[in-house]
Amino acid sequence: MTSQAAPRTGHPHPPADHHAVYRQLALREFGADMRIGLNLAFYRTFAVPAIARLLADTGEMTERTRKRADDTGLMMYELIAHGPHHPRGRQVIASLNRIHRVYDITPDEYRYVLGTFVFIPTRWIDRYGPRRLRPHERDATWHFWCEVGRLMNVRDVPDTWDGFEQWFNAFEQANFGHDDAATRLIDATRDLLATRFPQALRRWAGAASDALLDEDVRRALGVPRPGIGVRVAVRGLLRIDGLVRRFKAAPPDVFTPGQATRHYPGGYAIEDLGPDPVRPAARR
Repeated sequence: MTSQAAPRTGHPHPPADHHAVYRQLALREFGADMRIGLNLAFYRTFAVPAIARLLADTGEMTERTRKRADDTGLMMYELIAHGPHHPRGRQVIASLNRIHRVYDITPDEYRYVLGTFVFIPTRWIDRYGPRRLRPHERDATWHFWCEVGRLMNVRDVPDTWDGFEQWFNAFEQANFGHDDAATRLIDATRDLLATRFPQALRRWAGAASDALLDEDVRRALGVPRPGIGVRVAVRGLLRIDGLVRRFKAAPPDVFTPGQATRHYPGGYAIEDLGPDPVRPAARR
């Protein structure tokens, strides 16, 4: 893996309401968009061979796919709903640090995964949401995830959006590539994205998700390129959906702490989330 230099920086003090702003975006106004964006962010990590091999070697994604997917999403939404300094947020951060401690993950890999949560949902919203994010909303997004990264000891995150995005793009250019592990991960998780698409698109969710992958991501994942008709139809329907939502009232929050999921039909407690025991993986 090629390492990308990141400037050593100290982050400026975030605005006091940055978590409230991001929470409103992620759980209410752009709740549906954020769910798809965060899922696509996770898929994007499969395009980095070292990360794909680690994810495949743990067995969590391929052997306990539904639990792994639910746990990841619930942990992220607990952080978004409460903030990383709330008791529930601190419990999630402690669990994430415990889980990741056993793996040989480089600083660049940690920084890259953090960047996917910042940039990939934002790009989705700007393209398919009911409107583009405003500057203060982008700042709130950046400050929220940078604080999560700080608490997880992610080092040397550039101290501006533009600086971080430049580093992020360079990392992808240097490190994207295909590995058999990515194919195993895609095969195991392909059906999970279907429930995130608007109802009208769910029957074509496999083709829709393939159509929305960037060409370099699709190539790295070994996913065939959908036909031009599929690509145009999917993107057109998503843009129409965004326009329609522009004139609708914001829906209720998309997340309720302790909510039932497919894997947790009776609801969950935070201590239920994550692998137990944590299984080490071979160095990639």
